[in-house]
Amino acid sequence: MGKVISIVGQKGGGSKSTKARTLAVGFSEAGWKTHLADIDTKQQTSLKWTERREKSGLSPIDCALYRRVETAVRMKDSCHLLIIDGRPAAETTSLDVADESDLVIITTGTTIDDLEPSLELARELIKKGIDKSKIVFIVSKSPSQSQGEKAQETIKAWGYKVINTVIPFKTSYGEALDTGRALHETPFKSLNETAKQMIEEIHDIINS
Repeated sequence: MGKVISIVGQKGGGSKSTKARTLAVGFSEAGWKTHLADIDTKQQTSLKWTERREKSGLSPIDCALYRRVETAVRMKDSCHLLIIDGRPAAETTSLDVADESDLVIITTGTTIDDLEPSLELARELIKKGIDKSKIVFIVSKSPSQSQGEKAQETIKAWGYKVINTVIPFKTSYGEALDTGRALHETPFKSLNETAKQMIEEIHDIINS
């Protein structure tokens, strides 16, 4: 039976799918049999990305669209790692997904408008019985390293785990995703290294 990572967020545009897709590629490259479950039937962001990836001739990622969380979760029996790309602002779904996960990743930007709903989501999950030790934050789309670090300090002050890597806001990341690539598959070594650090941190947490 495989491990389950779910990526949830309180807002759309919070980089959930970006992280899900990048982790799917990163873990696949590390030899894990990985399945990416897209449960956002409206946007289908991850599913459409895997189609673009195939057209670009890149290494394929096993991905499917699911209407129901419980159907997606069954896939953990046939892979090493199931990554669930959650729906935005869907607390009930987030709870169902978190309940089935070994690790719950909450992605957030750096502004108060991003942080407060994300921290509120974490609080709600804990209130409804999710173990706090399963929750980890990733700070994304940061305008600068210092703003990213400030957001990390806010999250830590609230008593939550946050990975050390700050994912910056860079046009090249968006361009990579547009062509079916992951965050560590841009033409720029420094951006790739930052994304690889994120993958390694999550790898270490899920393997511990």
